[in-house]
Amino acid sequence: MSLTSEPTLRMAMLAFSGICVVWGVAKGIGRLVKLTVSAALGAAAGWWFFRYAPGPLISWLNGFHADAIQWGAVVCGVLVFWFSQRFLASLFNSESIAPRGAGPRTRAGLFSLVPALLLLWGAAIAIRYSGGVARMRWVEQAATDHSAEEMKTPPLLAQLRAGVSSGVLGEVLDKVDPFHSRETFALGALLTLRRNETAWQNLIRQPRMAQLVQLDILRPLLKDNDVLHALSFSHYSKLLTLPELTEAAVSPAVREALRALPIEDAIRAAIAGTPALPHAPRAAIVE
Repeated sequence: MSLTSEPTLRMAMLAFSGICVVWGVAKGIGRLVKLTVSAALGAAAGWWFFRYAPGPLISWLNGFHADAIQWGAVVCGVLVFWFSQRFLASLFNSESIAPRGAGPRTRAGLFSLVPALLLLWGAAIAIRYSGGVARMRWVEQAATDHSAEEMKTPPLLAQLRAGVSSGVLGEVLDKVDPFHSRETFALGALLTLRRNETAWQNLIRQPRMAQLVQLDILRPLLKDNDVLHALSFSHYSKLLTLPELTEAAVSPAVREALRALPIEDAIRAAIAGTPALPHAPRAAIVE
């Protein structure tokens, strides 16, 4: 069993929840609440930087690396998380009193699930998002080098993203994912092939792409200036937050077409230039 597979990640999440419950029973939930609040503030700060910093950076600087926004958001989130931890520790510097008695310990264990689930949800959404960006860069590299062989081993973040987006775990996260990550990143990975015109033409000519390509909602998306600009400069973090992409991805028709499409196989076939589906054998003439 792979360490990045859905059953392994599901067991890891259950184990983390169990540890949090045991910690709440033994030590109380004070530290878990501090950790959850700090993590939430750090995530909010990182998202604010990611969503609103590109405009000022573009106006102040002539240019910056494509990953600057993504890593800037990470640094901003970590700094806010650290300062929040220090601030909360200064406000509540006394050690939390361990619960005594069966009733208080039971309540503390149950309440510990709340911060545990919030932390797990935030970590899973972050893995989905960062893994989606990593997969798009992986597809871009393979398309640029004209080599489908490079797609045999995806990056670690992409493997983790696949793990938390499949099986029971994926179905649960799909219902609580505010970014609609599964459809948005699948559509983004397909659009990445536009950097290689040959691979893009190979992709849209595949028979199994017909249902998706013929949708009217995708035509404005393929001509949108913001989308084309983000693709041209590999600003995939920006691309995934564009409302044009999100609106197209959440469309029921697009969602159904994307879920019926084997994304990785279609991309590999487009880069390799091989037929997506085997030709039907001709009927033999029997005399």
